[in-house]
Amino acid sequence: MGTAEIVAKPLPEVRLAAATATVCDQRTMASVVGPAFDRIASILGGTMGALDTPIAAYALADDGTHVTVGYEYVGEPHPEFEIVTLPAVEEALTTVHHGSMSRIHLSWQALHEEIRALGYEPFGPCREFYIRSESSDQSHWVTELQQPVRRTA
Repeated sequence: MGTAEIVAKPLPEVRLAAATATVCDQRTMASVVGPAFDRIASILGGTMGALDTPIAAYALADDGTHVTVGYEYVGEPHPEFEIVTLPAVEEALTTVHHGSMSRIHLSWQALHEEIRALGYEPFGPCREFYIRSESSDQSHWVTELQQPVRRTA
């Protein structure tokens, strides 16, 4: 990843039209996340601006990783997706990953190394905001990695 620019900032509350799942094997994450985005997009796709803010949130748990995938949404509930509200976060450390999802773990690793070096620890589910992800050629993708944090004691 090289030298990453780390930005500290609050994260807003985000209401999503979403799908949720628990993934037990990290190697299968892409086979869950991509199709979930596709399913929600197929429902919302006809509404202007509905696909502008794709977000995935990941929370580690004893039974695997709880995944929430969706698009920011202000509309009415719909029987084909869940409404999930990601809470506001007082402080998060963020960085930007450029390129393929196959290498995103390296950017997450670099971000977590910086979090520890700066005297923080992860505190709550992380988020990925897909700034540019419309091309099937992932080399052009831009993803903001967002990790809520708190100061270590």
